Amino acid sequence: MFVIEKPKEIHISAWKDLFEKSQQNSNQKHNFDLFWTSALKEDCYAFAAKNDGGFLGFIVASLFEGFFEKYIYLDILFVDANFRKMGAGRSLLNKIEEISGSLEIDFYIQRIEKTNLIAKRLLNDYEKVERMIYKKV
Repeated sequence: MFVIEKPKEIHISAWKDLFEKSQQNSNQKHNFDLFWTSALKEDCYAFAAKNDGGFLGFIVASLFEGFFEKYIYLDILFVDANFRKMGAGRSLLNKIEEISGSLEIDFYIQRIEKTNLIAKRLLNDYEKVERMIYKKV
C-alpha cells in the first residue's frame, strides 16, 4: 500500500526524478526548480503517493482567488507508468477533493489531452464544465 504526504526537503531528489519522468512525454517542458518552489507555497497543494519502494506519483493543485470566485485547480497529476491502476491517482485526487470540500470551494481540472485515456477513466465521476480561455496573440 502507499501513503499520501506533503513534499519534504529530504525527498527533493525523489520528487525531481518523478518530475522528470512526468516531462518525458510532455509537449511542454517545465523547470523543476520553479515547480519545487511553487509546490512549497501556502496557496499550493502538493502531495506524493509513496510506499516502501519509493515514490509512485504526485499531484499539485493551486488556489485561485479572484474578486468573484475562489477555487482550486489541478496543475499536474502524474503516476509512474509502473504503478498505475493501483489507486494512487485516485487517492491523490481524493486528497485535493477533501481539501476543496473542507474549504467549501470547487475543484476544477483543465487541459486533459484527448488521447489521455487513463486520465479520462480516472475522471469518469467528474462533470465536464465548458469554459472559454483566451490568450493574446
